[in-house]
Amino acid sequence: MLPAEQQQQQASWVDRQLLRELPDAWRIAYLFFALALMLVLGTGLMINPATISTFVDSVGVDQQPIAQTYLPLVLFPILFVYNFLWAALRSPQLLVLIVCITYAIVYAAIAFQSMVHSHVPAWLAWILFYTTNTKSVLFPVMLWSVMNDLSSTQYSKVAYPALVFAGQIGGLAGSLYATFVHKVGGTTGLLIVQAAALLVIAGLVWWACVLAARAPAEAGEPEHEPLAEALTTLPVAEQGIEGEGAAAPRQNCCARGCKAMALKLWESVEGIALILSRPFVAGIFWVACAHLVPRVILDYQGTALTNERWPKKIDGHLIPGNKDRQTAFFAWCNVANTIGTGLLSVLGLRSLIERGGLIVTLMALPIAMAISVLLVCFYHSFWVVQAVLVVVNVIQYALNGPSREMLYVRTSKSIKYKAKSWSDMYGNFLQKTLGALINLHINREEDSCKPHCFQPAFTGIFSVGWCAVWAIVAGLLGAKHAQLVRKNEVVS
Repeated sequence: MLPAEQQQQQASWVDRQLLRELPDAWRIAYLFFALALMLVLGTGLMINPATISTFVDSVGVDQQPIAQTYLPLVLFPILFVYNFLWAALRSPQLLVLIVCITYAIVYAAIAFQSMVHSHVPAWLAWILFYTTNTKSVLFPVMLWSVMNDLSSTQYSKVAYPALVFAGQIGGLAGSLYATFVHKVGGTTGLLIVQAAALLVIAGLVWWACVLAARAPAEAGEPEHEPLAEALTTLPVAEQGIEGEGAAAPRQNCCARGCKAMALKLWESVEGIALILSRPFVAGIFWVACAHLVPRVILDYQGTALTNERWPKKIDGHLIPGNKDRQTAFFAWCNVANTIGTGLLSVLGLRSLIERGGLIVTLMALPIAMAISVLLVCFYHSFWVVQAVLVVVNVIQYALNGPSREMLYVRTSKSIKYKAKSWSDMYGNFLQKTLGALINLHINREEDSCKPHCFQPAFTGIFSVGWCAVWAIVAGLLGAKHAQLVRKNEVVS
């Protein structure tokens, strides 16, 4: 029998994980969001190893930096359409539903083509690469935008650690599922599961939003636009046109349509102006994606060393099974990431925020990243690279990611949807592109430089300088957030 004090502490920990500090309606809404987040992260970690191994097998590891440099070009039209849909629909449910159905159709089509061809053709590997990479950024951003919009500051502090932990459970399940790739239908089987999961995500988010709209708001928080009204009122552009019609001569339908379209197009890119004109939002833009430059450098080293350990060919002869071995190894790395992230989010995230504020959790990653890159520069080996990748990924997902989302809680609805999408998605790929360019021109794996293609001097100096600037911005941002909370203000 445990002492009474220990029983009380244990009960308190259980209460926190079950969100018993929140009203029942909000607990159920967050449950649906947690299930959706589990599927988003789980299927992402499930399909990503298969995507990497398929691309390396069909296209080549030397083409991976080139593929990453083109990601911003691929992302721009997707991001534009995403913002246009939000401006036109003003409904989180419909936005998520349309995006989920679109990606489900693409994955189903790729699955069908992979069944037709015994060996995945190069063009299909390129499509899979860009589909998975854009989805991996778009879906978490979309889901967190909805949750940030509906959550108060206090509710986010209570619920977000549990949501992160739930997401890691999904990630763990997805990673373990991918390790049995040869028993679940190979890459084709993973693609089919991915397409089906996207439809389930749309349903979960729909019901979460409905429940949140009916739940009572927390007292003392800045007023948000009621979600129920947002679902039933006309889009802003249409409301403005109807209002003008009462005071001015009625315009013809063509002119009204053009004006509405022009307003929608502006709202689609308004997020860029919000980022550039608000220092707080610009700081979030930096902190949200700064880790990707050094991490892409490390990721490429991890992929290259894995391909060297399990090569596709030796002396021109194919090695059967090595593609699945690479997929399984990447999946086991994801398992380690999710276990570490789950433990840190449950045991450390909330206590660190309560004791040191967001400054501590935001500055943890740049410090860890600088140390990790230096370790790789001095001890460049397979297991060192894989170990530091696990460490920085755990800190990113458990501390930096949730802290970044809490920053958005103290912003307006326009910033949550418009600026966040441009910041997290396009900023993500801009930073990835910079890291990919370093890999392409400095560390690219080529026959002429093997086995020493990695350049530790440039990589170490550049990464440490980058992380120093990142840490300064993170500290200033954490201090500003604390000020906004004390004054109960939002950035609009």
